[in-house]
Amino acid sequence: MIRRYFAPALAVCLFLSACGDTQNRTPLQLGVSQLRNIGQPAHQTLTAAQIRSRLTPELLATLPHGVIIATLEERQVSSVLLEVGRNRDTVTYLTPDGISLALREGMLVGTRGLGFDLMNADVEGPLGALAAGAGSGVVRLHRYLDGENATVLRSFVCDYARSGVSISETCYTPGLTINNSYEITRDGRIAASRQWIGPDLGYVEIQQVRG
Repeated sequence: MIRRYFAPALAVCLFLSACGDTQNRTPLQLGVSQLRNIGQPAHQTLTAAQIRSRLTPELLATLPHGVIIATLEERQVSSVLLEVGRNRDTVTYLTPDGISLALREGMLVGTRGLGFDLMNADVEGPLGALAAGAGSGVVRLHRYLDGENATVLRSFVCDYARSGVSISETCYTPGLTINNSYEITRDGRIAASRQWIGPDLGYVEIQQVRG
């Protein structure tokens, strides 16, 4: 399977059907077109902090819906993602080159376009533990693609501990331990997180810029 990662350059024109015609664009396309100012030469990459610094209040005001920044930890490649769909408590975000992350109340439940994708995750129990700020023996289920394009089901048992505004999530399955972490706002939302995608992609760091 071909591996795909966040594009080093934020090639907004690849996301749009055309970069010149503005009359027939949706509000999302018009918003994405404003991200040209964040682009950089193909031989360079921007860090999450650099992307965040370029998302000025003036630029954010032109963008529809939610905005996040995500970093693939092992590759140290970051991208801005815009909200493109919402189904009850699950929001899908898209990079300019078509890679998507699905978050349920801020918890990662799916990816597309990366290769070895997380197809879906059952996080009902983990969300309850985050809301409570503690928990043990909580089950989460992951279904993800392996190198043969087959779906693999993996079950974890997770423990939770709070330290100030941060909640750590330690999940166990035979031969593997994952360590996720979440920064929680006063009203219980996930403001930033480090979450495991799968054994081939590792962790993604997610910053909520605007919900």
